[in-house]
Amino acid sequence: MSRAAVVIAGVAIAAGSTTAFADMDRYTSGAHSWRTGGGYQVGLQDTKGDGNSVKAEYNRNGHGSEVYTLWNHSGEGTKAYSNKGGKVWDMRVCTEIDKWPDDCSNWWSDDH
Repeated sequence: MSRAAVVIAGVAIAAGSTTAFADMDRYTSGAHSWRTGGGYQVGLQDTKGDGNSVKAEYNRNGHGSEVYTLWNHSGEGTKAYSNKGGKVWDMRVCTEIDKWPDDCSNWWSDDH
């Protein structure tokens, strides 16, 4: 195998390993959440300068798990990360809107 073929194969393997959990991205009009840390952590970003806080709701380790909430009250462009724990199976993201229902994405569920 030529050196170029080895490099291409290595890039393909690396790309596969870094995108394995990229499928769990959730969005609202002011928030973005994603699964990170090998699938064992949640990232959350406030994407809109509207003064609203954002949150990610998620569970770990499959069916019947407790729902956890990760908040970000720090404003547009800031990110927050959950602690690492069991694998994140289900997740949604919400923009908290005072005196109105929150703007929440659909739940994303891993194939448990």
